[in-house]
Amino acid sequence: MAARIVLAVRESQYIEPLLHYIHHSDYGELLRVSAFSRPETFMEFMKSEETVDAVVGDPFFIEAWLVEGKNTVPWAVLSEDGRTLGKSANLAGGLVIAKYQSLPALLESILQLCDVVRSRPSSADREQTLMFGVVSATGSSGKTTLALNMSKQLTDLGLSVFYLNLESVDSSGLFVPAPTGNTPGLERLLYDLKASRGDGGKNNTGSIELGRYVARYDRLRCDAFRPVENFKEMLQMTRQDTLDLLDLLDAAGSYDIVIVDAGSIEEERTLAVLQRCGILLWMLRNDEASMYKTLRWLEHGSYPHSGWPPDIQERSRFVLNFAADLVAGTPVPEGIKLDGLLPYIPSWALRHHVELCLSSPQFMAGVQQLCEGIIEPALPRVFTGNLHE
Repeated sequence: MAARIVLAVRESQYIEPLLHYIHHSDYGELLRVSAFSRPETFMEFMKSEETVDAVVGDPFFIEAWLVEGKNTVPWAVLSEDGRTLGKSANLAGGLVIAKYQSLPALLESILQLCDVVRSRPSSADREQTLMFGVVSATGSSGKTTLALNMSKQLTDLGLSVFYLNLESVDSSGLFVPAPTGNTPGLERLLYDLKASRGDGGKNNTGSIELGRYVARYDRLRCDAFRPVENFKEMLQMTRQDTLDLLDLLDAAGSYDIVIVDAGSIEEERTLAVLQRCGILLWMLRNDEASMYKTLRWLEHGSYPHSGWPPDIQERSRFVLNFAADLVAGTPVPEGIKLDGLLPYIPSWALRHHVELCLSSPQFMAGVQQLCEGIIEPALPRVFTGNLHE
């Protein structure tokens, strides 16, 4: 029998993707959720004779309910900082659940709260993490803007996402602040990866615990590494270093998708991305130079001596950014078939525009449409709720 959960939060936009994910996943057989964003309707429901198995909500809702003295069921506070219970004498005896995390992790915490247990596949049975590389033959193509928007939208849909920036100088800090704390980060992880190979060069990453190097980016609601402070560390990062890193992220079994924001196309790190990622998303600017350089690089990659994987074309998808006219018939050179169009946003030409890059409705709609066409076939039911045979 499904557990009856009451969810009470102020933001209706928090509720909608959660209910959508439950409805279109196997959690729908385990949980029945009554969600409220208004205190008065929440309190009215809690005063009724409805039977519930657990209550989860923002501190304001939970504290108001506890004052009534009818807290006979398990409850938890949704916390943005992990320290909510210590802030109020009225919030004692419950649990703390991180408010912003992947939806599967959130729902697992709720299941534990109401003592519902279900079998989970072991890491050995888990399907491979989807590796998604965002690459470009030219600079200023919008790779990072796309990668960050994708990370945010996919986590909002309940996927567990890791954002990996492999630029020599990580530009993601312009859009999202690095989290506080003392996480060792990518620099230390690269050192430990090299050390794990030993004298014979054989990779032995089994002793490396990925979680100790990972930071949580609250604005994106996904995991990432802190930006590397000394960019010489990135310049010295070899193709093998990158392959070991991607293998470690895959083997961790913690992420549905890893979005790799690649550096310059000729760098060793990017060659590893071209080799390892299952989907390669080529970002094109809306100009002749971008089209020309992309075609030349793809031509180079088709030669046996290039060092590129032979199946590069099969794994490549093409997106035109800064498209002034979002019409499917946008002309492109022979050899490139567009899989998506992203709009030109005039406000992004203004000074101090970076705070707008993760909140433009028109651009977000373009990213969602792109993801539906590319990611939905690989991860069925994420967007449409329809099973793919």
